[in-house]
Amino acid sequence: MSRRRGDSAARLAVLTLILSLIVGILSGLASKPFEDWGEQHWPWTMVLLAVVLVIWLVLQARADRVTVDDLDAITAQLAELVNEDWHQEAAVRRLDLHAGLVPFRWSLTGFDEDAVVDIPTMMDAFVASPSRRLVITGEPGAGKTSLAVLLTLDLVKRRTEDGTGPVPVKLSLANWVPHEQGLIKWLEEELGVQFLFLRNKGKYPPDTIERLLTTRKILPVLDGLDELSWDASARANPIEQINDALVRLPGLIITCRTEHFQNATMDRAPIRDAKVVELRDLDPRSVVDYLSGIMDGRARWEPVFASLRGEPDGRLAHALSTPLMVALAREVYKDPGTEPEELLDTGRFPGSEDLRDHLLRRLVPAVFPSLPAQDRRDGWHGADVGRWLRFLAAGMNARELPNIAWWTLPELAGRRQRVLAGVLGGGISGATAGLAFGTVGWLRWGSATGVLIGVLAAVAGGAGMAVPAARNLPIPSELQFGWQDKWQTMLMGSLCTALAGGVSGFLLGGAGGAILVGAVVGIPLGLAYSGAQPDATVRIGSPRILLRRDRRVVVFFGLAYGLTSGGVAWFLVHPVFGVVFGMCSALCGGLLYGLPWVLALRSAKGKAGVVASVHLFLFTLILWPGGKTPPPWKLMDFLDEAHKRGVLRRVGPVYQFQHVYLQGELARSDA
Repeated sequence: MSRRRGDSAARLAVLTLILSLIVGILSGLASKPFEDWGEQHWPWTMVLLAVVLVIWLVLQARADRVTVDDLDAITAQLAELVNEDWHQEAAVRRLDLHAGLVPFRWSLTGFDEDAVVDIPTMMDAFVASPSRRLVITGEPGAGKTSLAVLLTLDLVKRRTEDGTGPVPVKLSLANWVPHEQGLIKWLEEELGVQFLFLRNKGKYPPDTIERLLTTRKILPVLDGLDELSWDASARANPIEQINDALVRLPGLIITCRTEHFQNATMDRAPIRDAKVVELRDLDPRSVVDYLSGIMDGRARWEPVFASLRGEPDGRLAHALSTPLMVALAREVYKDPGTEPEELLDTGRFPGSEDLRDHLLRRLVPAVFPSLPAQDRRDGWHGADVGRWLRFLAAGMNARELPNIAWWTLPELAGRRQRVLAGVLGGGISGATAGLAFGTVGWLRWGSATGVLIGVLAAVAGGAGMAVPAARNLPIPSELQFGWQDKWQTMLMGSLCTALAGGVSGFLLGGAGGAILVGAVVGIPLGLAYSGAQPDATVRIGSPRILLRRDRRVVVFFGLAYGLTSGGVAWFLVHPVFGVVFGMCSALCGGLLYGLPWVLALRSAKGKAGVVASVHLFLFTLILWPGGKTPPPWKLMDFLDEAHKRGVLRRVGPVYQFQHVYLQGELARSDA
């Protein structure tokens, strides 16, 4: 299904491009008779332009008053997406085995402990409670995130079967900055990133996500309250913001380390009317039952099992007292050639912390073993993967990045990335501006003046783009190709491009030339902008989907700008110049966020510069020769593979290390 949708979008993109070129040719032929008229009546042309601008403003105002869509239908779509996505993620994390064979141990506050014996009965009590508010606490690795995922699956299953109630949506709190953004506003942005189709303002009202929250159709499952700042002097306290937002939400599930939650609520009001589940250490007998049921070669595990049974309070039992450590032991000693008995060596591992560090260090070599030299080209060699992961972890720790979002990875390259992006953006922009203005000046006023104008335009255009290109890291392009009501976008795109073409045409051929060139350039590019839409495909925004969409936009607008601008230069100046100028225009239109993007599409939050996927390419280009990243064409495959093998976990459009302990251990190993 997703492939058919992608093929359809690609065909529509090609159709839009071809149609824009045809319209450009036809508009040039149609506007040719108006050249003489334009020479005589150019003031009326300006009046007509003003009328078009007023019409655009009116249409834009009307677009802000879109009728309300069926929120129940949207909610049902969200429930299907959440159910499908988190079932897949739970399978990757092997939570089915974890839930069935290593039962959680907990202490409950606000529940009937006799009635709550497992996850379904816990959810029965949760759904029946008036507030539907739950806090999950526990020590690091105790399974807070895993329990939150399982509760999400249980809730969305009930929603899908009953067709009523809110949709649970699991989100990571790692990138919420309470003193900069309120919880509700942050929820709106996060939901917009996960559910890309809701950004399509031609199909959904602009406030759709806000209304989904205010009408209590979304139940947030917020993971990682302990990852926020708890500065008492901060202007906005997270607990206070959560309590303020509860009146607009149908419920809430939130996870936090026990100590952090106790400290956060010591001198402040707790989360109102919330039940609490505190996860406790696993029962060593349950750990034995779990491992003996799934591991091959029971004989090699018998010494470990005997230690767990005989010393339930010993260092090994303490080390394997959390689901995280049990899962690590499972992966590290899954190969029949390994010897789990080494965990009993008190000389190597005198304490439980030493055992924990050992399992963390061994995870990556266990799931990414070394490969023979002949298999390394197409496979994942353990030494390479370990080096890449250590670099990622160290860079994230140094810059306090909570997530592996591909569009923020260029930060890890530091100054070299900024310099290269500035040189690329400034070079492309400067070359295009210099060619355009210099050629017009040459033909209009002579070679000396043309060269001077070209140099000045190149310096101004290059500097004007180099600074934002070096400074800004835009988010991925929020566009896909589709036909909707986008007249205001089309007109603004036409006005921006027609103005640039019209100025050149005026200098070369007067008012008539301005009409001709403005029509040939402005109309097809306006049509291209009208074909660019927020993604209306009903799906979760995965990292690969976001990258694919960003690259499609690069290719589409690069061709649109290159072919139209190059065609005009071909006929007005010279075929060779048309090819050169067309290539420069293609690079400008595809690789850079410029004025038409900011005004017509309001993309990348108004940030000019190099597009996100180009920043990612530069990042790998800089670091790949030094062995710190995979080659550019394998980066996303590497992240996907690390996710499949349990080193990373996916939360919507970003990855995270499986646990902060693992990230910390890899970062220390890199140092």
